[in-house]
Amino acid sequence: MEKSEQKLLEDIKKRLEVIICLLFQSRPLDSEEISLREQIRLLHDFGLKPKEISEILERSNTYVNKELSELRKPRKSQR
Repeated sequence: MEKSEQKLLEDIKKRLEVIICLLFQSRPLDSEEISLREQIRLLHDFGLKPKEISEILERSNTYVNKELSELRKPRKSQR
């Protein structure tokens, strides 16, 4: 792949990340805000890697991995 093609792909990726961020931040006025944990779960379910999620949400890799770990734990039944 040529250097110019690589640069173009990087630019496209960055713009898509910005679009994703804007979509997550915009919401109908009457709806509840999506929690950060739910945003991480959705992005992970869409096939993004923890590093990509951390870049999109501007959080550390450690934070995203911790949240994913918590999401994987089975929920304790309420008594």
